[in-house]
Amino acid sequence: GQFVVSDDTQMTLFTLEGLIRGLGGTDETILEEIRLAYIDWLSTQSPPEIGWQSRGKICNDKRLWFLQAPGNTCLSATRAGAHGTPTKRINDSKGCGGVMRSAPLGLVTSWSEREAFDMGCRIAAMTHGHASGYLSAGALSCLIRLLLDGMQLRDAVGRTLPLLGESIEGEETIAALLKVLELETSEKDRTECIAELGEGWVGEEALAIGVFAALRASSFEETLVIAANHDGDSDSTASIAGQIYGAWHGDSVLPKAWIKKLDILEILENLVAEFLISNPPPSTT
Repeated sequence: GQFVVSDDTQMTLFTLEGLIRGLGGTDETILEEIRLAYIDWLSTQSPPEIGWQSRGKICNDKRLWFLQAPGNTCLSATRAGAHGTPTKRINDSKGCGGVMRSAPLGLVTSWSEREAFDMGCRIAAMTHGHASGYLSAGALSCLIRLLLDGMQLRDAVGRTLPLLGESIEGEETIAALLKVLELETSEKDRTECIAELGEGWVGEEALAIGVFAALRASSFEETLVIAANHDGDSDSTASIAGQIYGAWHGDSVLPKAWIKKLDILEILENLVAEFLISNPPPSTT
């Protein structure tokens, strides 16, 4: 049997596709291509939007046409054009639909951690207007950027906190990450720790659970087990945790048998190959 991916992975793929089209242009070009990619994503949902000329290719692939109960905020904000920004907010949602799709922005090797952070915030704010909904996304993009540069996860969290601190509304996300650092070294049972971090329906809690699971686990599989075993938004927290652990430890830790079963594997491989042309990995000398 195949693994049918969740709306989190679908939206992450559309983020990557928009990013590929925008790379080489200005930040504004990149943001606009990602915004259009989200409208492409919307066209795969139900009912399909009439008369939308798709911008990219992957939305025409029927393997992405599974309806996976995406968050209402993602749907309604994208129907309205996904025009939100951190200064011109379109709602007050702090759901985790922004953070769960923002990891690809951490992959751009030419960006500093600050650029990855800012772009993560801006793509999440297209649909999520609450600061914790988009700052948590900026934090994830920043963490991925630092981990791919070879930093350890605890240190990467430490480097991300000051960026969050520059926003007057960063307190919730900062508090969530500080709690992770405190719980990670505690004697408490991990189920109890996750319960203290929340259920992951909102941005800063989903990020915190993802970071905690990656820190506490000794393998990729264990990361997903920790991140998914709770009563909250477990597919989103597992998705975020997997992205963090994979960026930290490299793709050699990923279970090959699981990857082979992904329904979107071919789409993903094509996108990654395209991305690497415009964004070569840093040479490890």
